[in-house]
Amino acid sequence: MRGQAQRHTRNRLQANQLEALWIPSIEVVAGTGTVIAAWFGGRAALKGTLPVEDLVAFVLYLGLFYQPLRLLARTSEGFQEARIGARHVCEVLDAQPDVVDPPSGVDLARARGEVKFESVQFEYDRDLPVLRNVSFEMKPGQTLAFEGPTGAGKSTIVSLIPRFYDPKRGRVLIDGIDVSDMRLASLRRNVSMVLQDTFLFAGTVKENLRFGNEGASSEEIVAAATAANAHDFIEALPRGYDTRVGERGVKLSGGQKQWLSIARAILKDAPILILDEAEIQEALQKLMRGRTAIVIAHRLSTVRHTDLIAVLEGGSIVELGNHDELMGCKGLYRKLHDRQVGAAA
Repeated sequence: MRGQAQRHTRNRLQANQLEALWIPSIEVVAGTGTVIAAWFGGRAALKGTLPVEDLVAFVLYLGLFYQPLRLLARTSEGFQEARIGARHVCEVLDAQPDVVDPPSGVDLARARGEVKFESVQFEYDRDLPVLRNVSFEMKPGQTLAFEGPTGAGKSTIVSLIPRFYDPKRGRVLIDGIDVSDMRLASLRRNVSMVLQDTFLFAGTVKENLRFGNEGASSEEIVAAATAANAHDFIEALPRGYDTRVGERGVKLSGGQKQWLSIARAILKDAPILILDEAEIQEALQKLMRGRTAIVIAHRLSTVRHTDLIAVLEGGSIVELGNHDELMGCKGLYRKLHDRQVGAAA
């Protein structure tokens, strides 16, 4: 990674140097030509061998001659950038995904919600493991919270459940079936995610909510928004549910975007719910009810009532239990808890 970054830096500096020389060079050529014409033409005009009006016309025509050269220089620069950009776009479009449907994948109708990790190991870069022998089991309807320092692997674990990545070793199972044996559409239909950084498309509120359930009726959309405590703010928008939210929801506040994300998850009604660093609030408590929920939260006070808490350190689960059990162990969870309580005090 460091070598790639250094090569990119060198190439970017070289490109900036060429760009800084190219346009000024054209300007120097154009300016030099005008100066030479004015110098020799002016001397000829003073001697009377060249009419002044001819000199003026020649200088004006010379300016008209250099103008396309200046435009061509700038167009050439833009063309090179566009060519490279088009090549990168084609590389992305031609790229083959690492995660694909198995040849004869299992089509899971609606999962019961049992989630199990068996000795899962994962690494983004070779020889730099992120997860080491992670094992845990969740029964349908249970809530599990992941805690630990930044970089411990919490978000990586939840990314393995909907198969954004595949583990290098070990297995991730839902209802006893390895997720790598499931059809992706079937698997992801059973998983909802509410993230801190909510992604919204440039369409309307209604269109963004329907990404959770494309066949949802207007009544179902309103019911989901009401359950997520989002209906009142949506109705206050200029066109209500038909208001366009802008790319990535730029016209909405962070809280409003997360309310829409919760409403979208309610509308999807998946049996497995992943809350990745989302604020735990009343609407989320409603959403978690009756579902297998996996929670990542920075504040320990928000997860003390979950069924299980898994404490991660260095990519491994070092403690597993409920709040009272982990507080009695006086391990990492107790240290994190006392540190947050002290900071708040």
